[in-house]
Amino acid sequence: MQSNTLMFWSRSLLPPEHEFVLRHFGHSLQSLQPRIRLHLRRLGDTRRALSMNGGRIYLPRSFFEAGQPERALKLEHPAVAAVFAHELLHQWQRLQGVAVTRKALLLHAKALCLRHDPYTYCASDDGVAMLEIFRAASVEQQGQMWEDYVRAVVSGGSMSCMEQVRTFVAGADASCGPEVTGSQG
Repeated sequence: MQSNTLMFWSRSLLPPEHEFVLRHFGHSLQSLQPRIRLHLRRLGDTRRALSMNGGRIYLPRSFFEAGQPERALKLEHPAVAAVFAHELLHQWQRLQGVAVTRKALLLHAKALCLRHDPYTYCASDDGVAMLEIFRAASVEQQGQMWEDYVRAVVSGGSMSCMEQVRTFVAGADASCGPEVTGSQG
């Protein structure tokens, strides 16, 4: 594949990626799934993933089998699966009416000024408490919680404290989206 073609390259999800979305998100992304496009990250920090409006997810070349973006994502690798899930959660947040890009930009600008990590969150072993923490968290904290959960699952472990969050995300509709307040962005 020529580099000129890769600059604007994108593709829809492949069957294993659709299965991954269904396994971790239930049908909550069903309305967006046909529009989700994977892009090769070409600008900025190309080692990091990025999620944009309209189902656009930008991923590093290393996330694809043999480094070839037309091939499937390496979803058996816990780190790849977890980061992909994090970016998919941002798409889920958008379906709930959250202005993810604006809130994330403000969080990252604030983090630079105050030198703090916008992904850090306080966890609980209690499922009910964890759901409350998730619903009150910022967009990046929610993404990090979901990333940690999927990483544990793909690694063969579990995070029982996240079961209620998983049920919430998988069964969410527009009437029960995350409570992201103005003070978080």
